Amino acid sequence: MFNWETFEPDEYSRNPEPSYVDLTTRSYVTAEGHATKHTDDSNFLRLAGAAAEVAQTISGGPDKGIPVEGFKAYRPYPVQAVWTKTSDGEDFKIWIKQPLFINEKDFDAALTRTDFSDFNLGEIKFEHLAEGIEIQTVNTGTVTPDSEALKVLTDTIQKKGFKRLQDDQHREVYIDGVPIDSGKLILVRLAIDANGQELPGIVHN
Repeated sequence: MFNWETFEPDEYSRNPEPSYVDLTTRSYVTAEGHATKHTDDSNFLRLAGAAAEVAQTISGGPDKGIPVEGFKAYRPYPVQAVWTKTSDGEDFKIWIKQPLFINEKDFDAALTRTDFSDFNLGEIKFEHLAEGIEIQTVNTGTVTPDSEALKVLTDTIQKKGFKRLQDDQHREVYIDGVPIDSGKLILVRLAIDANGQELPGIVHN
């Protein structure tokens, strides 16, 4: 079975030392919403759970009645979310990466085989998205504006002469799963422009 944590350890690094990824267009199960309590917000948890359930159903392939062409067993990718500050909280967009052999027909089939009572079908989507170039490190527990992870990334960007592309936005990858507790690791990423500099050890995917 393909396990992202085993085969892509640098992309999903647990090392606090800042590292770099350049992630091109892939397919994602997505959902969008607004939160006032970050990852403790009921709307975030509702949509994260719904998106993860759809992704889990897709990963069942033929065993779940979804005849995925070229199917290979895999562990579903982790939930991640892009958080954008607003005047009354944060907007979030949930992304769950899909293997290259998963397409929109597989997603549509999974929706018909997933039973939910707390979301509308239109809230969960299938999109082709790219993360671009990001700098990343890990945070223990909930990410807050004064989290050490954000400070480390911001300091590194300034020290290296990079440019942060969105000052009001960051990405969180929940490598230990959702919901969040004080012991779980979260991979925090900031989108950057490296200003033409070579990034050591950058992961391309």
